[in-house]
Amino acid sequence: MTKILIVDDSEDNLTLTSLVLQRDDYEIITAMNGRDALRIAQIDLPDVILLDVQMPDLDGFEVCRRLKGESDTENIPVLFLTAKHKDIDSVSLGLSLGAEDYIVKPFSSIELRARVSVLARLKNQMDELGNKNQQLESANQALADSNEQILQAQKALEQMAITDPLTALYNRRYFTERLSEAFAMIDREPVVIHLLMFDLDHFKKVNDTYGHQMGDAVLLQFSHILRRAVRKNDIIARIGGEEFVIAMLNIPSDRAHLAADRIRMEVEGYKFEAEGYSLSVTTSIGVASYPDLQLENPTLETMLHEADEALYYAKSHGRNRTVIAPAPKD
Repeated sequence: MTKILIVDDSEDNLTLTSLVLQRDDYEIITAMNGRDALRIAQIDLPDVILLDVQMPDLDGFEVCRRLKGESDTENIPVLFLTAKHKDIDSVSLGLSLGAEDYIVKPFSSIELRARVSVLARLKNQMDELGNKNQQLESANQALADSNEQILQAQKALEQMAITDPLTALYNRRYFTERLSEAFAMIDREPVVIHLLMFDLDHFKKVNDTYGHQMGDAVLLQFSHILRRAVRKNDIIARIGGEEFVIAMLNIPSDRAHLAADRIRMEVEGYKFEAEGYSLSVTTSIGVASYPDLQLENPTLETMLHEADEALYYAKSHGRNRTVIAPAPKD
C-alpha cells in the first residue's frame, strides 16, 4: 500500500488532508513538526511527503533540505503545502531544494488527489528503476567477478604451462624460450650468459631405497636451495628428473663459478628430511659461459651441450664437484 506522510502544525489541516487522501486507500502517517517528520520519514520511508512550509522550529524548507540530504529519503517525492498569501513567492526556493511539486492552500480535494497520485506513480517508477539498476549492477558485478575468475584461471593455466608441477620452478619449455631470446640479442649488444647445470648424484638410489615420496621431497628441498642462492632475475628451471639449470646473465664469470660451488657445498652439508628419514645428497655441476667459450656459432643448444659435457665429466670423475666448460679431454 502506498504510504503518505502529511506534515502540518495544524491539527485541523492534518485531519482534513488525511480524510481527502484516505479516499484513495493510501496509508496515512502524520507529523505536526519538522523534527518528528524527519524521524518518521527515516523509520517508515513513505512514498510521498506532503510538507507544510510554515512551521515552528524547523520550517518546511529546512526539513526538505535534510530529507534530500539523506540517502534513505532523498528519492521520496515532496509536495509543499503553501499558503497563497504568504508563501507563493518562496516556492522556487523549495523546488531548488529538491521538492517535486507544490499546492496552494486552500486546495480542492480533486487537485490534491491528482497531484499526490502523480507523485505516488513517480515514486513507484523510481523504485522500479532503482531495482532494475540494482539488478543491472548485480549482473555487472557478477560479470566482472566471472571475468576475474576467467582471468585468474587463464593466469593459472599459463603458469602451469611454464612451471614444473613438483618444484614450481620453470620448466624446460619456458627456459628454452627465455634463453633463446637472450641468445638472439648476442649479435646486437654485448651479452654475458652463464649456464649452471645440476644433477643430483645417485638420485635413483634415493628413490629405490627410500621411495618416491622421499625422492620428491629431496627434489623440492633442493629447489629451495637453488632459489635462495640466486638473484631475482636469474632463471631457474627443472629440465629433467633430477636435472636443473640456472641461467645467470651479465655477471662476471668468477661470480657465476663461485655461486655454483657455493650451491654445491650447501647441498653437501644439507640434511634432506622427509618421511621420517634424514639423508645427505650431493650434486655435480657443469658450467658453460659465453663469451668465455669461443664458440663459432653460440646458441642455447651449443651452450647446453657444453654445460652437459662438463657435468658428465664431473659425474664420471668422482661427483660432488663443479667443472667449468670446456670439459677436460681424458
